[in-house]
Amino acid sequence: MRIYTSVESIAPPLDRPVVTLGNFDGVHRGHQAILSRTLEFAGASGRDALLITFRPHPLKVIRPDSAPPLLMDHEERMRRIEELGIEHALVIPFTPSFAQIPAEDFVRQVLHDALHASAVFVGNNFNFGRGREGNLDLLRRLGDQLGIQVPEMKDYLVLGSPVSSSRIRRAILSGEVELARELLGRPFTLNGRVIRGDSRGAKLGFPTANMQTASEILPGDGVYITRAVISGGEYPAVTNVGNRPTFHDASHAVETHFLEPPGDLYDQSLSVQFFSRLRPEVRFASLEQLVRQIAVDVEKARKYFQSNSEESSR
Repeated sequence: MRIYTSVESIAPPLDRPVVTLGNFDGVHRGHQAILSRTLEFAGASGRDALLITFRPHPLKVIRPDSAPPLLMDHEERMRRIEELGIEHALVIPFTPSFAQIPAEDFVRQVLHDALHASAVFVGNNFNFGRGREGNLDLLRRLGDQLGIQVPEMKDYLVLGSPVSSSRIRRAILSGEVELARELLGRPFTLNGRVIRGDSRGAKLGFPTANMQTASEILPGDGVYITRAVISGGEYPAVTNVGNRPTFHDASHAVETHFLEPPGDLYDQSLSVQFFSRLRPEVRFASLEQLVRQIAVDVEKARKYFQSNSEESSR
């Protein structure tokens, strides 16, 4: 995928591209539907598809105190977009001055005058321009004037409600990783690096890999059935997210126990994919009770992967 950081850097200029415009945080199933339709429309018209997005997320500039935690970092977002078939992407640096551009000026000056867009695809709830004044109705009205098609996009529904990044955030924060997976079209994944912990898990007979992650969002505290991806291998696992309340001096952590020993893990890159929540965190009266419960958790995870063998390894 060719990534541009300004309209001027698009060389040679694309011939009346079919544009899709948005933040695409999470690249969820709703986004996937928009990208698929964009590519289909571009192919049928013999034109290039061009994705336009912003960095950083606009709310981090406009209202940083209320900006949502992102579902993925920029690099993963662009990788997912490329996997879906987008070959050209314009990543606009979102600055305070850019935030002041009126919505109508953006359509006229960027989409029409500079890019010569032939069509634009956006989600039904997309807002743009100064003060988020621009919406789908404005885009369609200006499109009629400027010869830019704005085809209708129906909301992508799951369980009767539209898929959105905010809905996915709520699901993750509440520990509903099964719902998040359904909305994303894949398991929610944490990426990070294995760091040295306090070895409590090993002393209990269930060694864990402690993850250091820069992710802005973590699943709600609890114990989860997960798959760990490390050094090119994939392993069924159980992951605890939380403060480990049985231990009085423990800090918040993401700890993963591999159901199959993976060897030395320290300082390696680790991805943890969340499939199902087993239970909330509980303070146990003794370490013996904790060990018994961990054994139960591990057995439930083994049965889960036995029943879903395609998920234990790919």
